[in-house]
Amino acid sequence: MVSNPALLAEACEGAHVLIHEATYTQDVADRVGPWPQHSSAEQVARFAQQSQLPNLVLTHFSSRYQSGPGGAPHINQLAAEAMQHYQGQLFLARDFDTYRLAKDLSLSCLTIESTTP
Repeated sequence: MVSNPALLAEACEGAHVLIHEATYTQDVADRVGPWPQHSSAEQVARFAQQSQLPNLVLTHFSSRYQSGPGGAPHINQLAAEAMQHYQGQLFLARDFDTYRLAKDLSLSCLTIESTTP
């Protein structure tokens, strides 16, 4: 069975934020195959865009993606792939990040160390 974020379509109706795993880029997901049933950044971003979700938080990244300078492959590849398919506000979650959804439905990360791509 292949991971399919669209299975969440009904649950996401009227939602303002989607927090979803994006373990791989699509290229890596294609090489890994349907098992272990993880989503790619592209799959999730396309779904979020189609569902008109204004805020997307990606999480649960493969350990192959590095976050430090000079690391390859880099975590920013996931963000870049997602941004090709999603026009809303995108965040890459880190452990212990805290988010706030404001009354105007804008999402912000309250954790100082975190960055938004």
